[in-house]
Amino acid sequence: MTDLISGVAGRLTSAVKPDASKADQDNRLRLVTSEAAAPSNATDTVELSAVAQQDLSRAEFDQAKVEQIKQALADGSYPIDPRRIAESFASIEKLL
Repeated sequence: MTDLISGVAGRLTSAVKPDASKADQDNRLRLVTSEAAAPSNATDTVELSAVAQQDLSRAEFDQAKVEQIKQALADGSYPIDPRRIAESFASIEKLL
């Protein structure tokens, strides 16, 4: 059996009290299972604020520079510093 939340196989944990009857536990499990399996009829929508829409319309970047970097990566001529990358990963891991 897989965990309904994470999809990881293992023992299903529930909030049912240990002294609850077996039938009560089965009913609650059935309810949780049917709710998790039931498809949602609602559709999600995102609406951006006027400020966000203005910022997106003014978003600027240097397309020529982006193409230059893409080409350098494709050619293998983009300078990569493995030590700097490793140090960045180490600082990120310290935050975890």
